[in-house]
Amino acid sequence: MARGHLDDERRELRRRGRRLVAELELRPLLAQVVEEARALTGAGFAAAGVLDDGRLELTEFIASGVDAATHRAIGRLPAGRGTLGRLLTEPTPIRSIDIARRADSYGFPPGHPVMRSFLGVGIVVRGTGWGNLYMAQKAGGAQFSERDAMVAAELAAWVAGWLEPTRPRCGRGDVGPEPSSAADQMAVQGVAHQV
Repeated sequence: MARGHLDDERRELRRRGRRLVAELELRPLLAQVVEEARALTGAGFAAAGVLDDGRLELTEFIASGVDAATHRAIGRLPAGRGTLGRLLTEPTPIRSIDIARRADSYGFPPGHPVMRSFLGVGIVVRGTGWGNLYMAQKAGGAQFSERDAMVAAELAAWVAGWLEPTRPRCGRGDVGPEPSSAADQMAVQGVAHQV
């Protein structure tokens, strides 16, 4: 894919993200993000989770591509161990053709659908991981591409832009002026999330 086309796609995602961040509350924003993630990356499954103010457990979790009965059968929300936990402490994109084969994979609970191909990105506010967005089961069993990782990073920036004014200042990103709005934070996050 041509570099100019990727830049155009990134700009369009930022424009749409700024509008949604201004219009939506967190839960509907997460729902929109996971639907966009599935549609734009060809994923069979997508989920986004956001930590509470103490960064101890998920306060919000939205999944798409799993029916309600399967979701109930899975039970507990992800606890942030393994690969998902790594996205919180080292929020760089992770792409894998088979998530179960990764050394940091924690496994799946009983009732969880089979997932092989994986793409995950951190939701980062001022250098601190506050959640993650991840996709699985790329159409055709393929690995997620660098373009998919760029799209996922931009979508995670939508959530980071919304979260920025709501999260306590902590971590290594405490230096510099405060962005004055969620839209300003989206601009900051967009630079930080480029793949």
